[in-house]
Amino acid sequence: MKRETEAFLSADMFDVGLGSVVVARFRGNGEVEVGVFLVDVHCLGVKSAFYTRVSLLEYESRMLDQILPTENRKSIDPPSARKLVEGAVAYAEDLGFAPHPDYKRACRVFGGIKAADSTASFTYGSNGKPLYVQGPHESPRTCVRIMKQLRTRCGDGNFHYIVHLDAELYAELERAGLARP
Repeated sequence: MKRETEAFLSADMFDVGLGSVVVARFRGNGEVEVGVFLVDVHCLGVKSAFYTRVSLLEYESRMLDQILPTENRKSIDPPSARKLVEGAVAYAEDLGFAPHPDYKRACRVFGGIKAADSTASFTYGSNGKPLYVQGPHESPRTCVRIMKQLRTRCGDGNFHYIVHLDAELYAELERAGLARP
């Protein structure tokens, strides 16, 4: 008997604002198609994504636990997983941010899954506003570009941000008129 498609998400995604969504489609030949999405529900949408085919053994013994450890994994029905990911992309696009370049390829795993079949609802942003949190690999220039985009789309005071402020970033923010005293 063929195993049903399954999906998981980071249990703390909506508290933290960032987490993974994993969707796995089981093939009769012992292969598993896996789509993985790193989702920023507070601002940037899909920050990273990939699609792969692995053996069932590799999926169960290594991949799933590495991406979503059991203690932070929550099961979600596949239509809700698709709705969550697509909703985050739509929210980010409304703010002027495109999904990761591999997003469309990772969406292959959604074939036949309809977001419309989900009754779940998801809230994007934080306290009614976008919240940008600087990632560990985002340069001061990237931070400024993102914050300028938020200012353009939302207006001053209509978004929040958390950045790792050092002299270089402060200087970039000051040049862009985004520095707070």
